[in-house]
Amino acid sequence: MKICLLNVLHEPFDKRVFQKVARSLTGAGHEVVSICPCEGQPPEAAHGVRFVAISPALSKKQRLLSVIRLARLGKRERADVYVGPEPESWVAALTVKLLTGARVVYDMHEHAPSEFAKFFPAPMQPFITWITRRMMRLFARFTDLIILTRQSFDTEWTGLNTPRALVINTNHLQAPCSEIPDTLREQYAPYPTIIHQGIFGDVRGSYQLLEAMKIAVQEIPELRCILLGEYKWGSEEEYRKAVEAAGLSDHILFLGNVPYDEVPAYIAVARAGLILFQPGLLNHTLAMPHKLFDYMREMRPVIAPDFALEVAHIVKEADCGILVDVTNPPVIAEAIVKLLQDPDEAKRLGENGRRLVETKYNWQADEKRLLEAFLALERR
Repeated sequence: MKICLLNVLHEPFDKRVFQKVARSLTGAGHEVVSICPCEGQPPEAAHGVRFVAISPALSKKQRLLSVIRLARLGKRERADVYVGPEPESWVAALTVKLLTGARVVYDMHEHAPSEFAKFFPAPMQPFITWITRRMMRLFARFTDLIILTRQSFDTEWTGLNTPRALVINTNHLQAPCSEIPDTLREQYAPYPTIIHQGIFGDVRGSYQLLEAMKIAVQEIPELRCILLGEYKWGSEEEYRKAVEAAGLSDHILFLGNVPYDEVPAYIAVARAGLILFQPGLLNHTLAMPHKLFDYMREMRPVIAPDFALEVAHIVKEADCGILVDVTNPPVIAEAIVKLLQDPDEAKRLGENGRRLVETKYNWQADEKRLLEAFLALERR
């Protein structure tokens, strides 16, 4: 089949859309084109995936206009299947279906009703959540397959006949990283180092981490925390000023984004991984972040939110980390100090996480479910 991925927000080499879904589909022999936001010319084809560029959507208005662009460009591709990983791109895919009769897949990454509602004043949010749910259930009746990135999303579709497949954000199963560049070893290995990998910001615990680090460095003066990824939620400039004012510039290290293939080395050079989603967003309660499986694959214990249902379930199932009240910096600090001062326990938890990655939570297993769902779609 020819499969067209429509993206409003997901960039060409997105961790899920490209590195996992698109590469798995081309590996199974499908022709894949990804229409996605990027500045300037689109990148050259990679792993069999061809790219078509649209302008990045920098505002809510531009996100809505992207629906028209995606539908127009998507129709030109004359694909058999259109995949939308956001509500807007899902609408674009349904528009192409109306015009061409192609099949549509919604790859549900976020809890869209609550995520959409947060753009409205608080008194309106319950109504916006309700009406969004109703619209999504209507759209689902004209959709050929819904892919769920976490089991808890299935309740949104109860009573509908639309086929669904669970394909979560696991990682490709590979050996733990052993080839750590000398520069990384020299910079971080001599020190007790922890890491937060992925998009960060105030709703993901940046200021709670800052307060926790103030406490933890009193116990472990050489403590380092790597921030690997984009600071997206809130002002990075203000956060950097707060770090500097706290005297922690040598302890909280902003490294920004690095190439996908280099991420394991940064995790491997650390001794524990952080997930600090803050409560208040349903999307955080139901979170299923890539970073959890990144840490588990590299045998690193995790410090994670006790309120996040899916994350807490896996951490308990694997016995691979410490669940904490992520709103409480002293509790976060206590967990950091415990893991760094008890290397045997940290090693045990890390090995437990790796064991469950090898037996259950890996992309090879999720890829099989993905390809089976597309095969069933092709046969219908």
